[in-house]
Amino acid sequence: MTKYDELFARVKKMAKSVDDVLFKLIPEREPRKLYDAARHYPLAGGKRVRPFVVLRAAEAVGGDPSKALYPAAAVELIHNYSLVHDDIMDMDELRRGRPTVHKVWGINMAILAGDLLFSKAFEAVARAEISPEKKARILEVLVQTSNELCEGQALDIEFETREEVTVDEYLQMISGKTGALFDGSATIGAIVGTDNEEYIQALSKWGRNVGIAFQIWDDVLDLIADEEKLGKPVGSDIRKGKKTLIVSHFFQNASEEDKAQFMRVFGKYAGDAKDDALIHEDVKGEVAKAIELLRKYGSIDYAAEYAKNLVREANDALKILPESEARRDLELLAEFLVEREF
Repeated sequence: MTKYDELFARVKKMAKSVDDVLFKLIPEREPRKLYDAARHYPLAGGKRVRPFVVLRAAEAVGGDPSKALYPAAAVELIHNYSLVHDDIMDMDELRRGRPTVHKVWGINMAILAGDLLFSKAFEAVARAEISPEKKARILEVLVQTSNELCEGQALDIEFETREEVTVDEYLQMISGKTGALFDGSATIGAIVGTDNEEYIQALSKWGRNVGIAFQIWDDVLDLIADEEKLGKPVGSDIRKGKKTLIVSHFFQNASEEDKAQFMRVFGKYAGDAKDDALIHEDVKGEVAKAIELLRKYGSIDYAAEYAKNLVREANDALKILPESEARRDLELLAEFLVEREF
């Protein structure tokens, strides 16, 4: 058993405790369609990585992780609400191998289900067995996290209509879209577990860096991973015209001739998700040429190293905390996110 196998055995064990709380908050009740829609993604599984961060952060600063269960569920509810609404905006048909909420229950009910998940997150904080002062601070973090999620998503939508996005603009967008919720998870756990501001800020920095690195590594994998492990055709982001750190670096460094060649492929074969494999087969050679252009300017290596540096900085921030299994689990999780192959 590898160190990561042991880590995810602990993740799975803690996920069960989080799920017990999660489904108390979103039970089977009337209106049945609304609650069935709201329960759809949580029932589909997922590793519950963000709730794990909440629980381990609380323990890493010397707190009682059982007191962090409701705040951990709150984070998972916010995450799932954002997925429901993202899928509507992207008109995606599958999530975690299941039809998306709006495909099953329609767009109107899906919007309501997302809204319900969002409101239930604040109910979860209200139910937590912690002081009113800590509840108030956690609510502030959840509000700020939700604001940043919306801002990041808005920038992502705006970027779809632009030919070029700078490295700084991309990092601002992804800091909101993926960095904020990891930051919020780690910060909330720390608030539950301690009043030590240095510890809380250290975990906030860890979460922000890890969340950004997680998305950047996803973008790298889209270009270098084994297709079977990845579960989708390599180069999907190029076909769909997705703005990434890799693409931003390329545009800031490439010749006009190479930019023009890249743009002949980038975003030109988005197609329909149902035809993903077919479209990929038709344009495989063109996408491969585009990937080679990214390699030519070191853009893929740049992004990979950027993600790994973020993780190194994240784990360095944790050195202020006492040695513990909880702290080591957070360090291991960060390392895994930039070493995984899928």
